[in-house]
Parts: sequence; structure tokens; C-alpha cells
Amino acid sequence: MKTRINYALSLLSGEPLRAIEALDKNTLESIDEIRLRAGRPVSVSIGREDVILNANASIEDIEHAFKAAFSYSMHSYSKELAMGCVTSRGGNRVGVCGTAAVGADKRSVESLKYISSVNIRIARELIGCADEIVKTCFGGGLCGAIIVGPPSSGKTTVLRDISRRLGNRYKISLIDELNEISATYCNAAQNDVGRLTDVFVGYPKSFGISTAVRVMSPRAIIADEIGSEEDGAALFSALHSGVKLITAVHGESFEDAAKKPVVKRLIENGAFSWAIELDFERKPRAIKID
Repeated sequence: MKTRINYALSLLSGEPLRAIEALDKNTLESIDEIRLRAGRPVSVSIGREDVILNANASIEDIEHAFKAAFSYSMHSYSKELAMGCVTSRGGNRVGVCGTAAVGADKRSVESLKYISSVNIRIARELIGCADEIVKTCFGGGLCGAIIVGPPSSGKTTVLRDISRRLGNRYKISLIDELNEISATYCNAAQNDVGRLTDVFVGYPKSFGISTAVRVMSPRAIIADEIGSEEDGAALFSALHSGVKLITAVHGESFEDAAKKPVVKRLIENGAFSWAIELDFERKPRAIKID
């Protein structure tokens, strides 16, 4: 069975492939990201350390990785191309950048051309990372919860493991707008998000939430990175349909996040029984909300 690093290597060619294959096994399995930049050295990220390899990425290497990630079908993945990322086989997330073809509104990107960089992010599942959270917050049954933390603090990772645990017991609708939680490839989630979890991939968050309530009758909705008024309105409607809400938001602390208008309104209406704070220095902290 291929590992996720093997799936990542299948996107590479030439010098980049040879350089990474030459790494020792422990280093190879520790890689978080592989970055190709046209005409510049290949680099890999391991934790917070960036390691430059003795190999350059050619335009041909970039094109090979880019086309392989998009299954050689740019038309089929036009939305993903415009967004600059796609989930490839095995669940790895491939981001690209280049020259944007901007829409008529001068604000949206319709497509990309002249791809100059490719970033292959190796998918990681930390099975069991939310065990203590689930025991503390959901030991008495299904309830609403909000996860708060700064960027890269692990909100999505924790949310994924909560989905796995709760989705083995309850009907869950997972609104995975950017496909970062389930890592769905074609019609199958590459990550374990629970046997009873229905996954809405690529839906704009507010539309996905309202659709889930209407067509899947979930006990709870899980959605990552809420923030807009549209998100809040859809969550508020779901709440008043009797659905529990489990979501995440950027913030240095729960106190900080609670000042955001969308979060404040949901808290005032009893959407959350628990807040879970994440940071880089200590274990997740569960806060009971009165």
C-alpha cells in the first residue's frame, strides 16, 4: 500500500525526484511540504525548518507536478485551479502559484497560467489527538463547541479527529469547503472522518450548511474557519433547526474570538457549550461556556 509520501513522490520527476528519493527513510517520512520553484533549489519543510536540497526544479519539473496533481485535466478542475490548490490522490494538498487571469470584476481569479511554484503538502492524520477533548466536552452527549487558535495551531487537525470520533456515533454533516479536513479525492475521503459522516466538499460554507440541514438531517454540523456574516447566518439558522454546531475560528484566545460579531451572536444564542483553546505552547484547554 502506498504511503502519502509515496503519493507525493509520484508527482515528481527529474532532479527533484532523485534528490528526495536520496533522503534517508526517517527524513523522508518526516517531510511536511515539498516545494518546487522554477529555476531554483528544491526545498522541503520538516516542522518549522526549511531544508534546501542540492537540486533545482526546471520548468518541465513544475509542469509535470502541476499536471499530475490535476490529473492531466485542467478543465475538470477549473475551480480548484482558480483557487490555486487541489487535493491529489492519497489526500495530499497541492498548491500552485503563477500568473493570474483576473475576472471582469477585477477581484476574482478565473484561472492561472505560467505556473512558477508548486507546494505539495503531505496530509497528516493525528488519530487520537482529540481523545481528551471528546471525553471532556462530549462525554455527556452531543453539544456545540468552538475551537479557537492562531493560524497553524492545529484547529483543522483537531476538528478532523473530532469528526472521526463523533461521526462513528452520530449523523454528522462535514462542511469541507477547502477539502482540508476530509481530503476527498473523487468521491472518497482519504482521511477517516467517521462512518456516519456525510461530507460536503467545495460548497461555499454558508450554502453547504443550509444544504446539509435541508437534505441530510444531521445531528451536528462541523465546519472550519467561520468568519463571514453569511457563515454566521447559516449557522444561526441551523442552530434553530435543532442542529448542534462544532466549528473553528482564528483567535489568540476564546476571549479574543468572542469579540467577533459572528461568534458573539452565536454565543449569546447558546450555540456553544464548550470552547477549546489551542496554542503552540501547551495542551488544548477546554472552557465551559455558561
